[in-house]
Parts: sequence; C-alpha cells; structure tokens
Amino acid sequence: MRNIAAAVFIGFSLLGCTDKKAQKDAALDEVIKVHDKVMSADEKLMKNKMTLDTLLQKSDLPGKDTAAMLRASLALADSAMETWMHQFDPDYKGKTDDETIAYMYAKKKQITGIDSQINKSISESDKFLSKIKAK
Repeated sequence: MRNIAAAVFIGFSLLGCTDKKAQKDAALDEVIKVHDKVMSADEKLMKNKMTLDTLLQKSDLPGKDTAAMLRASLALADSAMETWMHQFDPDYKGKTDDETIAYMYAKKKQITGIDSQINKSISESDKFLSKIKAK
C-alpha cells in the first residue's frame, strides 16, 4: 500500500512540475505573440514618423502643431516599445515557476498597453496624413 501511495505522490509531483513548465511556456508564448503583433506595426509607425518629419520641415504646413504632436506621439510609442524590449528577459532565470509566470503575465500586460499606444498613434497620424494629402 505504501508503494502505491508513494508512486501516486511521485506521479502527481512530476505532473505538477510538467504543468508549471507548460504554464511558463504558455505565458511566454502569449507575450511573444503580442510582441510579434506590435513589431508588425513598427514599419507603419516609422513610415508615419518619417513622413511627419518631412512635413514639419515645411514652413507653410497647415496644422503644424498637430503634426508635431502626432510625431511626438509616434516617438513616445516607439520609445516605449524599445524600452520594453530592452527590459524583457525571456529566460527570467533564478526565479520560481510562480514568479516566472507572474512576470510573464505582467510583461504581457505591459506589451498589450504598448500595442494600444502604437495603434492609437498610427491611427491618429494616418488620419492627419490623409487630410494633408487630400489638400
């Protein structure tokens, strides 16, 4: 009977370890998916930023203050992404499984916020640029 109980205990212990490993892997995968989505918008962000830079050099630009504000918004979003990437540690070594899972979910929350920031700044700058092109 003791052997069966010991085998069951060892089995559940191994299963628990595997479950934590799967949770860590899933949490990292979620972060990477959002990161990849954000990075796919980076090209559009940079294009709009460069276009606004060029337009801001014109002295007769209508809405120059708006263009400068939108350019700053794009720069802030880009900077937020760069900061996040420099601070992100995908290995997060030396921490417990629970700490690692919590870290990954916190990082996912951060990158999701940055995704919203980038999308908003791109959308607003797209609207402005389409009005400028229409004139």
